[in-house]
Amino acid sequence: MSGDEAAGVAFPASEGGRRSTSALGQAVVADALARVDPAGALDARRETNWRAGYLTHFRRLIEAGLTSKQAAVSVARDGLASLHRQMRVVGRNGSETGLDSLLTMPARCVLTAATVAGTGAAESELSLPYRGERLCGSALLHRLEAWVTAGVIEPSCAAAVRTVAANPDWLALPGRTVVALGAGAEVGPLSVLLSWGARVIGIDLPGRSSGSESWKRRGAAAGRCSSR
Repeated sequence: MSGDEAAGVAFPASEGGRRSTSALGQAVVADALARVDPAGALDARRETNWRAGYLTHFRRLIEAGLTSKQAAVSVARDGLASLHRQMRVVGRNGSETGLDSLLTMPARCVLTAATVAGTGAAESELSLPYRGERLCGSALLHRLEAWVTAGVIEPSCAAAVRTVAANPDWLALPGRTVVALGAGAEVGPLSVLLSWGARVIGIDLPGRSSGSESWKRRGAAAGRCSSR
């Protein structure tokens, strides 16, 4: 571990000591393919320019999982197992162990929690953000048609959105509890889940504390949503 490297979960180091996300991704994709597409796994391992060529192998990964339910489960299970096996836990003294060591490690941080009870009503109509507006009803349907015509989305995508829009009761989530990891992220499901009436347990890193602007905005949004 270099002197400026923080302790915690880290990517595996290569023989030269460099921690490469590309090398890890290449190895995980190859391991995920190994059982269902051995030739594809070999091609992934032999790829000499992963940064530019990874899309081909990711496509092959998806295609391999489409052949059957068993193949899809195999791809997911073997990929996750590979990731779990290769990721490392770096101690403050530079020692490295596998992820399983986290199960017995003492906690380094104390979790804190704040509860925000919503006072508003849950949304009862599907709406999508678009250029500073919320599209719903006929405006949403017209925009979907325009996107399909322009080739922005596939017709099947538009059909799926139309189906949800035609069944607004699907958006009702009272009594459902959802755990949102990385809840302070700008692009995340927290606000949408809250607007649909779900009880959301938002979890994020210590640096994104409840006093940060990000959490203040989300706390305000939760207060405006349904309390169901």
